[in-house]
Amino acid sequence: MASEDVSMTDTEEVDYFEAGSQSFVAWLQQHGTVISSSIELADLRRRGAGRGVLAKENIAEDEELFAVPRSSILTISTSNLPAEVKTQLDDPWLGLIAAMVYEYHRGSESMWEPSFAVLPVDFDTPMFWSDGELDSLRGSAVVDKIGKLSADTAFREQVIPVIRQHGTIFHADDMSDDDLTSLCHRMGSTIMAYAFDLEKPSPTDPHDQEDGWEEDEEESESMSKGMIPWADMLNADANRNNAKLYYEEDKVVMKSIRAIKVGEEIFNDYGPLPTADVLRRYGYVTSKYAQYDVVEVSLQLIKDVAKEHMRMSDKDLEHRTRYLDDEEVLDDCYDVSRSCNGDAKPFSDELCILLSALALPAIEFENLQRKRKLPRPALEPSSAGLLSAVLHKRQGLYKGIMKSNTRNDDTADPRGTHRRNMAQQVIQGEQLVLVEALAMLKEMSAPTGDKRKAAEADTGHAGKKQKS
Repeated sequence: MASEDVSMTDTEEVDYFEAGSQSFVAWLQQHGTVISSSIELADLRRRGAGRGVLAKENIAEDEELFAVPRSSILTISTSNLPAEVKTQLDDPWLGLIAAMVYEYHRGSESMWEPSFAVLPVDFDTPMFWSDGELDSLRGSAVVDKIGKLSADTAFREQVIPVIRQHGTIFHADDMSDDDLTSLCHRMGSTIMAYAFDLEKPSPTDPHDQEDGWEEDEEESESMSKGMIPWADMLNADANRNNAKLYYEEDKVVMKSIRAIKVGEEIFNDYGPLPTADVLRRYGYVTSKYAQYDVVEVSLQLIKDVAKEHMRMSDKDLEHRTRYLDDEEVLDDCYDVSRSCNGDAKPFSDELCILLSALALPAIEFENLQRKRKLPRPALEPSSAGLLSAVLHKRQGLYKGIMKSNTRNDDTADPRGTHRRNMAQQVIQGEQLVLVEALAMLKEMSAPTGDKRKAAEADTGHAGKKQKS
């Protein structure tokens, strides 16, 4: 996780890395963090994971792994940033970014210097990709979620003016606006990848509380955020999650949620994030989150296809969508999910209602509207056929079908190659979502007689399995 000097010898690099880890742990304990003797901070670079936390001995379920006092969590409140500056930054994200810029520039005077030393200085998140690298993500809705231009605007209009107004305390008088913007992006990406949404302690059992990673992203935008040292050293795994963070009055506590064997890694979890969002937020991809992959289908695309497929007039289309909007089932886009994900239906009720409303004969739609009712949230052959046409159109928005898993290896640009390969994994995952969905829709939209013939081809007449 920490950056290293590439000119160092292997031994010097290991020593530098280990020294940073030791200083970090010592600093934590000096400031009140209680760390169980059953865990340790480990060098996992050979696994491509930077630092991580391992079990030194067998750990039982519901065992406390560490407890961090709230005073050690870096927030805009705990930062030494002067009060008059804090009042100028209401947004939780921008406030924490400014606080981190301030504490970072204080160097050894900052309480959190050892924590900054074990955090990365550069990222592989799409926020830092070139236009050519971003082009390899073409077709994925994640491109529109990166928000580099809006972030630049927020930094230049809201954060940098505050820094300039208090240039002396920020130690930023010698920095250009471009330099400050880059530093804000670095701190913002650190928050995106490592910060937690800080829940207020509940008067009820803290075990009933959810951890910050599982918050809805829109709700998360307004919550107080903080860098929780040691908690941010845990790597994540959707399938091997074995620890969870709980919020108490004066501290946060990480506990095991299942038994952990000696030598095993302690894993947090991001929640049900698609691969594209893992890349956007954390700068890497893994097959562990492929089960949560989705393809976003815009309302505009659905309307465009409906006009052609259902031969609808603009007036009829507007009439139906306005009614659906009044009934609060219309959205800007809809997710199509993996059919293998048992926790989610491939097609949401809202999407099914929209498609059914668009596929209904005019007289049937008028009858529903007169009764102030909505179609059932189920796909009939006509609405399934419409969705199939929509998803075929959606497939065409990708740059091109990846016909093989061959990796692109360009020794002249290893970082660019790595990023394009990650993009390829995202695109392939989303295309698999569409392939699975279209296969399901093909069966749903088939006439009853064709379904019976298909079943007989699989089982033989009278339900007997055919001989191979």
